[in-house]
This record gives sequence, structure tokens and C-alpha cells, in this order.
Amino acid sequence: MRKFGLMSILFVLFAISLFGEKIPVQDGAGFDGEFYRRVAENFSGDFWNSGYDAFRIQRIFPFCAVHYGFKLFHIATTHANLMHAMLGLHCLNLLLQVFLFFRISKILQWKPTTEILLLAFFFMNFFTLKNCGYEPFQSDAFAVSLSLFSLYFYLKREKFGNLGIALLGAITWPLITLQCIFLVAFDKPFMLEKEEKMFPGKLSLLYSIFAILVIVALNMTGHAIVVTNLLMRNANPVWTIVSLLCISGILFGVFRSIPRIRGNFDAFKKIWDWKFLALSILIWAVVKIFLKFHTNEELFSSNSIFALQILLRPLKYPLISFVGHVSFYGILPILIAFTFRDFVKAFVKRSAGFALIFGLTLVFSLDSESRHLATLIPLLLLPLGEALNKWNLGRFQTGSLVGIQLLLSHFYVPINSENILQEFETGNWMGMAVQRYFMNFGAYMCLESYLLWLGISVVATLVCYGILKNQIKTKSGNS
Repeated sequence: MRKFGLMSILFVLFAISLFGEKIPVQDGAGFDGEFYRRVAENFSGDFWNSGYDAFRIQRIFPFCAVHYGFKLFHIATTHANLMHAMLGLHCLNLLLQVFLFFRISKILQWKPTTEILLLAFFFMNFFTLKNCGYEPFQSDAFAVSLSLFSLYFYLKREKFGNLGIALLGAITWPLITLQCIFLVAFDKPFMLEKEEKMFPGKLSLLYSIFAILVIVALNMTGHAIVVTNLLMRNANPVWTIVSLLCISGILFGVFRSIPRIRGNFDAFKKIWDWKFLALSILIWAVVKIFLKFHTNEELFSSNSIFALQILLRPLKYPLISFVGHVSFYGILPILIAFTFRDFVKAFVKRSAGFALIFGLTLVFSLDSESRHLATLIPLLLLPLGEALNKWNLGRFQTGSLVGIQLLLSHFYVPINSENILQEFETGNWMGMAVQRYFMNFGAYMCLESYLLWLGISVVATLVCYGILKNQIKTKSGNS
């Protein structure tokens, strides 16, 4: 009954958000969304003639499908019709995600309280309850569905199902292709040492050393503006140093929780399916070559800038990535922190593929633009569910956590205000109106937005700890 009530709330809130306010830029399409709307309008002409840039050509699947759907039924590709199509697709996509969620829950045998909490964490956040409706022309939500499919096929031992998802992932969100390959090709556990750890002190310093070297190199080669643009603030050594110390401390705790992996070639040969690996890499290479023929090199795209974003954006403000994740996903990162030892153990020990995906998660969780982590979130359900299954939570605790998650989703806070369009058009990203939108993406937070969400994140963490302190103390005592 509680599950039915939660589902009813989810669908009502999703409908309210989906058919509510839209971003005022480009007639509701937004910035990147304008490109994807053009894909839906003119794919069959643009793809075969002018081509697309190397980055976004890997994210066109949902929109080329819409394009051919409109051609099949002879529907005019007006802005209004395309908006209706995207809203309908988001509705169907949510239903598909809910179906897959409960299928995965049945396979993994989550307790009722675990299922309710994971349902709330996964769906009742800013990403689902606001962002999908505010900017419908996005590939993120559909990529999450492919990620759920990859987890479902993995649990069902459907290798070729995952191969199909890997193929779609190559033209929807390339990280999904990598996830699928890791899940299936390395579906046996690493050999782990029982006693030794992974040199946490030395490893936790690697990020700081590398980040400092990159910043120095960019400054010495006359590219200091790149650092300023990525951080979206002027150079501030104090913020940078404190951020580096915070990240090093967090990484020390992370690496301390990971058992040391025995790395010899004979052990590695036993954990990989080389036939599936070779086949999936071959298919991926064919897709990449095909897309290369339809890539317009004159259009700007830079994978190196994307890598620098992940590396340098965490240095904007201390704990900016954690703050960004809370603003986007609610208490999910807080619960992972509270269950971290069990979470890491369930993640790393399940298989070599999951251990590799843990590494990917660690890298992408550094990026304060939290939406880049979206396709990895479904895979976090498995280790987090295993950790939460060990807790005995009552109705009050479960209901309170769901309530906090709903409050943190801030779907009920309007984004559009009187000056937002003007600030968007003039590129005034730090303006008060635009920050109502950008405060949900850590990389773009101004100092005021950061301090607001830092305060909210700290209060939410303390409240959650108060609700769960008996569980946390019990787990600590048993460790």
C-alpha cells in the first residue's frame, strides 16, 4: 500500500513538472536542446549532408528516432509538435524506468523498506521531477533507461541484450557502451587481498598533484583563461588549496575502504570473457568509423576540454561536487556516505566489471556537473540496495527519509523569473535570475548559490544522521 501511494505521488508530481514551466531560451528547447530539436527536425538531411560535431553526434539516438517517426506518419516538425512528442516520450520513458526498477528489485530481493527508499532516491529528485520537464530536448533521461536495461540484462545473464544496449549507447551516451562491456566482459571477481589496503595516503595525493601540474602547465603556456572559464570564477588560491585538501581527505577515506587487488596476468586471464570483449569492441569500432564519416570537423568539439572539466571543476569551491550531487540527486550521496564501507565492499567484490565501474563512478563523481553521473546511478542501486538491506528501518525512519528527499528535490521552486531570458541572452551566468537555473549544476553555481546549497547539504546530512544514528552506530560497532 505504501509503495502504491509513493508511486501515485511520483506520477502526479512528474506530470505537474513535465507540463509546467519550460526554459525560455529557443522556444523551450534551451541551449543544447536547440541542437537536438534540429536533429529531430532535419536529421535525414543534416546527417547525410553537413554532418554533426564529434561530441553531440554520439547523443542523437532519441531525436533521430523522433524524426523518422514524424516522417513515417507525415507529421509536420513544428516546434509545438516536437515539444508534444518529447513530453510524450518522457512519460513513456518514466513508465519504462519504473517497470525496469521493479523487475530489478524482484531479482535482487530488496526488502520493502529498501525498495521504497531506492524508489524515492532514484525518481524523486530534481533531475526527474524538474529537469526533464524544464528541458525536454535532452538525451540524459533516455540514456538512464538504457543504463537500467544494461543492469537488467546483466542480472538476467543476457549477453546479447547488453550488446544491443552497448550499440544504442554509442549513439545515445557513450559511457553506457563502456558500462555494458565492463559488466559482461569482466563478470568474475578480482582476486582481493584480505589484509592489505591500497596505499590510501599515496593514492589520495595523486589527484592533487596532477591537478596542480595541469594548472601550472596551462598558466605557463598562456592558457590561464581555460582554468578561469572552467571554474567560472577568477583565480582564488585559497579556494583552490582548501578544495584540494578536502578532495585529498575524501579520497584517503575512499581508498582506505577498498581492499587491495592482486594484479597479476594469470589472475586477470581468469576474469575476462575475451570473445565478448573482442566482439563488442569490434562493433563499437564499426559504429565509431561510421559516425566519423558523418562528423563535420569544422564544428567545434573537444574531448580534452571535457576531461579538464572533470579534473578542475571540483576546485571551484570546497566540497562543490558533493553539494552539486545533493542539489541534483537529493540524499542519495548522503546515504552512500553513511553506508560507504558496505557500499564499496558490495561494489568492488561483486565482479571485476563492477570494480572497474566503481573507478568510473569515482572519476565522474568528482565532476560537480552532476548530470554527467546520470547513467552510472542505476548501477549504484545494486551495492546501495545490498547495504540498505542490512538495516532495520522503521516506518518513521523510512517516511522521514522519503520526505527529506522530496524537499531536497525542490521541484516546487519556480525557475523562470522576470529577468531570466535577458540574462540568458546576454550571458550573465551569475545573475540572480539565471542562478535559479544554474544553482542546480555545481559547476555553474555562484558563491551565493554554493553557500545556500552547502548549508542545505550540511543540514540534510545532520538530519539524516539524527534519523539513522542508531543504525550507523550499530554498523560501526559490528565492523
